[in-house]
Amino acid sequence: MDYNTPNTKARVEARRVRTRTTVSLKHESQVQPGPRRAMQAWLLSGRLFSAGLLLVVLGVLAYLFSSNTFTVQQVQVEGTSALKPEAVVELAGLNGTPIWYVDEAAAMERLLQNPYVERASMRVALPNQAVVTIVERRPEVRWQLGPVQYLVDSSGKVLDSSEQLTAVADESRPFLVIVDTSKHLLEPGDQVDPDALKLAQVLALRLPAELNVTPAQIGWDFALGVYIRLASNQTVVFGRSERLDEKLSIFKELLKDSTQFTYMDLRPTTPFYQNVQPAQPTATSQQP
Repeated sequence: MDYNTPNTKARVEARRVRTRTTVSLKHESQVQPGPRRAMQAWLLSGRLFSAGLLLVVLGVLAYLFSSNTFTVQQVQVEGTSALKPEAVVELAGLNGTPIWYVDEAAAMERLLQNPYVERASMRVALPNQAVVTIVERRPEVRWQLGPVQYLVDSSGKVLDSSEQLTAVADESRPFLVIVDTSKHLLEPGDQVDPDALKLAQVLALRLPAELNVTPAQIGWDFALGVYIRLASNQTVVFGRSERLDEKLSIFKELLKDSTQFTYMDLRPTTPFYQNVQPAQPTATSQQP
């Protein structure tokens, strides 16, 4: 047998096998995988997990930014004495605001427009709370009896008399003088009327800011309570601090109407005022 003679039959068979394999591969490449195989491929590649995670994240974000759970529903006010907490809450304008969109700068700007507020700060706490801290303007107060002035603290406690004021008070700061027309004596450690002290401080701030009225004097009397005197020698009696907003509103309307008065008492629900001018001297005719 001649081993150098090519085996024609085997070569033809091998060529047929290669041809069938090529055709089979081409056919398989054109066939699309079924749903089950596609799902298995997604699972193996991690794409399905990523898509699910994306949907979960989007759902959580939509809940956080749209749910009422994360809107400001409680506003805690700290540091106020003369200013009412509800007034701070209203002025800040935070209730109902999504906690993510609270504009702290705008809220602080609104608060600083109030004459009581010297400084303000704010912080938010999840899920629905805001805390506003106020530093009120507190003019130094001196309670005057006759020629003697007494330095009093915010509670109305007498600290020192005029002889020691230079040592305990900063003379560069503005201070409020309350003139006491009652006949009594004070000593360090005594207590003046705290309501009168509070009302006098409030009037010293609100009258210029809200009514464009600057008192020439703020006084206190056992019978009248707190009163003010204007540069035009007009007296306005406020009494005590109750119904203060109502009293200021009435006073504002009377000023707006250019009501003439020398004495006004805002203590009654129906205010009393009178316009009594001092008697003018009359010339006497000379007898011959």
